[in-house]
Amino acid sequence: MGALSITGIKPGSTSLKLTAGKITKTVPITVLSRNLLAYGPASGNGLTVTVAQDGSLDFSSGTESVPLNKGVRWKFDVPEGIVGVPLIISYTGDVPGNLIISIYANANSLGGVYQGKNNTVVTIPKGTTRVELRILRGGVTAGSVSGNLKIQLELGNTAHEWMKPDVTSLEGGGYELANLYPRVTGLPKTLGTDPGVMVTEPSPGTYRFKGSTTQKVDSWDSLTCSVHVDAGTYTLDASDWPYDSRSWLIGIQSNLTPDDGSGQTIAFEPKGYGPKTLKAGTLQCNIFVNTTGEVDKTLTPRLYKID
Repeated sequence: MGALSITGIKPGSTSLKLTAGKITKTVPITVLSRNLLAYGPASGNGLTVTVAQDGSLDFSSGTESVPLNKGVRWKFDVPEGIVGVPLIISYTGDVPGNLIISIYANANSLGGVYQGKNNTVVTIPKGTTRVELRILRGGVTAGSVSGNLKIQLELGNTAHEWMKPDVTSLEGGGYELANLYPRVTGLPKTLGTDPGVMVTEPSPGTYRFKGSTTQKVDSWDSLTCSVHVDAGTYTLDASDWPYDSRSWLIGIQSNLTPDDGSGQTIAFEPKGYGPKTLKAGTLQCNIFVNTTGEVDKTLTPRLYKID
């Protein structure tokens, strides 16, 4: 008996009539998209996503500014056949605003793509039945977003021409990454002299610096805390830098001590808050203050794992 191989060219349903002698059999055939994603309209954090006529995604924030590390997400079920095997996520298109596209399972990033990084191979852990597609605003500043993207998740480790997913009506919603920056303890505390700068925590995770000095405060390790991080890509950010993200007057400097014993390195500092790829290890975070004269500033540090 011979074998019959059928290759689907585009998604859809049809039928195949097979005849052998006096016997005729009609077999229904459904061709599924190789794009395994499921998405649809979504809005959140100032970002609106709609499905274009061809099944791609249109992004717009109008005149609103989309906050850093916030955006939208979709949750969808995954078939057992794509769990535990190589998959590749890719995109085509251009959206000003440094969007980060990631696949998550059990609250952990499996990998993602963004401007300058495409075609990422991921594996959904065995036992997983549900994953998330997250699209967040990256970069170093909040801002508006406008444009179109064609995003694809498919089997294998080679990206192919984009294909519309089978599901483009799944409603999504807003989302923001968890802030991993540890809390500073031992407050209130006075830094410097004459009379000094008082550091308080007016709300959880937000620090206020108020006072004055006649000389530089010169405090580099008085506001220290630490957190263990898994290997991945991180950004260190604050929506309210007292001066700006390049300033050495008030800011953050972080050192990483890797678990593999390879030696301590500087992870983040002014002009270099990420994104950065870190090894698994202990991240020591130091808020430094080196001002002179009157000061009344606030700072809310944010550490995000983006990939």
